[in-house]
Amino acid sequence: MFRGQYSHSISKSGRVSMPAKFRDTLIKKYSNKKIIISLFENCLISYPIKEWEKLELKISKLPSFKNETVEFERYLVGNANECSIDSEGRINIPPLLRKKLNIKDTVIFVGILNRFEIWCESTWNNYMKNSFKKFQKSRNEINGI
Repeated sequence: MFRGQYSHSISKSGRVSMPAKFRDTLIKKYSNKKIIISLFENCLISYPIKEWEKLELKISKLPSFKNETVEFERYLVGNANECSIDSEGRINIPPLLRKKLNIKDTVIFVGILNRFEIWCESTWNNYMKNSFKKFQKSRNEINGI
């Protein structure tokens, strides 16, 4: 599983080292060095190929001509990119995705069980300012599970 937060510098060409723990999880649990990254709210969402395929299967069962489905598919699947981890443990984030999220110097990797997010550092810091209040609210709702 992916968990924790890690800060990494990103090069001008978009190369960034993945956290070693995330690389280890990809290799040990998924036997793969490839991920899919896509836009998701104010960050990039990243899935191991096997997890992304499960998500695609769920998406393919949605009503294909429903406006909400079309918009969802365009945004998530239309912005999806396959990324391979190179021999130095880095991935290359495509220029279009970096531009859309204003990713320049430092990114924050955030592990979330079967996936992880990649945030522009300043966007992440702004998000975290209000996250405790959101956590408290959602904690009460999730506690009923």
